[in-house]
Amino acid sequence: MLTLALSLAAAGTPVFPCRPENKRPFTSNGFKSASVFPHVLDRWWRDWPDALVGMPTGERTGVWVLDMDSHKGAAESDLPYSLPPTRMVRTRSGGKHFYFRHAGLGNSPGRLPPGWDVRGQGGFVLVAGNPGYTLERVVPPAEAPEWLLALIRPRPYVPRPSQPYAAGQHDHYVDAALRSELVALSGAAAGSRGTALNTTAFRLGTLVGAGALDRGNAEHGLLDAAHGCGLVAVDGERAVRATIRRGLDAGSRQPRALPERDNTPLVDVSKLLRKRRA
Repeated sequence: MLTLALSLAAAGTPVFPCRPENKRPFTSNGFKSASVFPHVLDRWWRDWPDALVGMPTGERTGVWVLDMDSHKGAAESDLPYSLPPTRMVRTRSGGKHFYFRHAGLGNSPGRLPPGWDVRGQGGFVLVAGNPGYTLERVVPPAEAPEWLLALIRPRPYVPRPSQPYAAGQHDHYVDAALRSELVALSGAAAGSRGTALNTTAFRLGTLVGAGALDRGNAEHGLLDAAHGCGLVAVDGERAVRATIRRGLDAGSRQPRALPERDNTPLVDVSKLLRKRRA
């Protein structure tokens, strides 16, 4: 395994050690620790001689991987069209890893059929040469077809028609709170985006709990802002939606006290988000 790791590193591919029993990284920073330095790799494999070789996907290696899990019943015939010829690795469970050139994807499978997954920015795979991992198609990673990217990428944000809030008496206050929270989240800095999403979801949840904000509108706005700050591309839509759900649930259990009615005209939050992105 050390020889495999060193050969990949010599070709410029950063690698890191993974546990053979569950494929999880040995290193505390996981795939973020991946290195091309021989002395680092030598030390790792002296410490963990049975370690498998993992490789980060996304920007560092220039590829993303389409993962077909045969144990979950996935098959190439599930897809609406045939995949183009591209690098393919057979996994030890009988599945397949199809390698494509990096296209800015995270780890969300989007609307792929069951049993299919995506390893993009923020993900990793075990490489061919590990026990049970065989390179079966020796060609360079291809450009992913548009139909495949369309299945994976989130649908374009389409603002929902305005809906009256349940309370009907705090429209301006609620709209101002929604506007400031979502605009701030859409511009959150790297490293603090996950915390910012959780905090924002909690705060909007207090309005949902007070009966002043429709939960569906809150979820839609939070997801759009998470796309805007790049969090979805890193963590994946599934993880982002889970954070939104937990934050809204927690906030709903602590309803916010609302001020007296204010009839000031409402502001279109979706336009502000678009301006912030521009």
